[in-house]
Amino acid sequence: MESIRVRLRFLSYPHVAGIVLPLYLCNKLQLRSRQKITLTLGKREVVATVYQDRRNPDSNVVKITSLLKSQLSIPHGGLIQLKREGETLRIGPSIGIVTTGLRNNYRQPIGGRTSFFHNLLQAQEGKGVFYFIFAPGDVDWSEKRVEAWFLRPTKHGSYVWRKMVTALPDVIYDRIPSRSAEKHDTVQEFKHRLANYSNLPMFNQGFFNKWGVHQLLYPNPEVNEHIPETYTSPSLKTVRNLLRKYRIVYLKPKNGSLGYGIVKIVHAPGKGFDVSYHNGSGNVKRHFQKLDSLYYHIFRGRRVSNYLAQQGIDLTTYHNRPFDFRVHLHKNQQNEWVVSCMAAKVAGTGSVTTHVRTGGTVIPGDELLAHLFGKQKIVMKERIGQAAIRLATAIEQAKGIDLGELGLDMGIDTHGHVWMFEANSKPGRSIFKHARLKQADYESRGLIVDYSCYLANFA
Repeated sequence: MESIRVRLRFLSYPHVAGIVLPLYLCNKLQLRSRQKITLTLGKREVVATVYQDRRNPDSNVVKITSLLKSQLSIPHGGLIQLKREGETLRIGPSIGIVTTGLRNNYRQPIGGRTSFFHNLLQAQEGKGVFYFIFAPGDVDWSEKRVEAWFLRPTKHGSYVWRKMVTALPDVIYDRIPSRSAEKHDTVQEFKHRLANYSNLPMFNQGFFNKWGVHQLLYPNPEVNEHIPETYTSPSLKTVRNLLRKYRIVYLKPKNGSLGYGIVKIVHAPGKGFDVSYHNGSGNVKRHFQKLDSLYYHIFRGRRVSNYLAQQGIDLTTYHNRPFDFRVHLHKNQQNEWVVSCMAAKVAGTGSVTTHVRTGGTVIPGDELLAHLFGKQKIVMKERIGQAAIRLATAIEQAKGIDLGELGLDMGIDTHGHVWMFEANSKPGRSIFKHARLKQADYESRGLIVDYSCYLANFA
C-alpha cells in the first residue's frame, strides 16, 4: 500500500494510546473503529486503539493522543506520511543524519558546520518527513531512542534548532566529517552495532580510497575507458615509464581531499621536467634536468606508499586554463541515478588543481560548455552525464553498499574524450554557493530526502 500524506496533530489525552482518523482514511487504510493496531515510528512500536473522526470525515488531519506521542517519541506534528504494512501502521518516514562535533548550543549545535546542516534539513519542507541530526553517542539502543537536533520553522518564517528525543530512525545518512573522526571509538562502536541491526539501512558509509576505486573500476569494461592509467606506491621506474607514454603525470595522495598533496610533472623532451604543487602557502613550480632528482625531491618529505602515479590528461582549456567538472549525482525516489549539478572548476593561475582553495573558479557547466562547444553543448553535456551515471552505477555495484549521492571529478581532453579522476562519497557543497547554481542546490538537497524515503520504504 502506498503512503498517504496527512497533517499530524496532538490531543492532550494522557490515559489512552489512541489515533483518531477521519472516516475516509479509515476506509482507505482498512481500519475499523476501536480496532487495535501496532503503530511504529522508526524502530519504536506501540499497540494503539483506532478512533474515527466522524465530525470531519473528509479531513486529512490525524490526531494522536499525548500518551501515544510520548510512547512513540514523536518529535513534532505537521505534514507527515502514513503507511499500512500488514498489521502495522507506520508513521514517518524518520530520517537521521549521523555526524560528530555536536554540542549544546542552540544557535550553533554543530559549530562551524551548522549552516551546512541547516541547509540540508531545510529540504524537508513539504516532503512530509521527520528529519534530524544526531551523534553516534546519542543513541539509546535498548530503548530504540535517540537524542537529536531538529530544525523547526517559527511563526515568523525563520527556523530554530530544537533538541528532542525521538525514535531510532528508519534510515540513516552518514555524514561523519573526516577519516580521523571515522576512527573514533564511538563512531566505530555505532557502526558495528548498526551492522548487526536488522532493517536499518545507512547510506554513503565511510570514505573512498582513490586506489580502491581504481581497482574496482579499471577492470570493468563498462567504464574503464574513462579511468586514467594509475599505479600505487610508484617507484622511480614506474614514474619514468609513465612519462615515456604521457607528457603529464600526476602524483596523488591515496586518501587526499581538496587537492592537498597533488604533484604535477610535465616532461619537456630534451629540456627536462617541470614540477608543480601547492605547499600550503602558495603554488610552487620547479625545474629539474633529471627525473631521479625530481623524484627524490618530491618524496623527501612524503611516503611513497601513500601515493599514486596517474596518467595526466591533456584537458580542454578555458581562457588558456585547464578545467574539470564536479558532477554531483543522486539517487531519486525510484532508486535511479540522476545528475543534479554539473559545475566547471577552472584552475587558478599557476595552480596544479582546479580547487577553489588554490585559486580555482566555479562556472555553471552549461555556460562553459556553451562557450566552448556552441551548438554541440547538448551532446557534450549528455556524454558527460551518461558517463557519470555509468560510473556511479559501477561504483555502487562494486562496493556493495547503499549510495545515495556521489561527487565525481571529471574532465574532457582535447579530443573530446570524457575521463573520471576522483569519486567522493562525502562530496562537499561549495560549488552550490555559485549564484546561478541555487536551483541545483535546492534539487540536490531534496533528492537526499527522496532517496531516504525510498530506503525507508515510504516511496
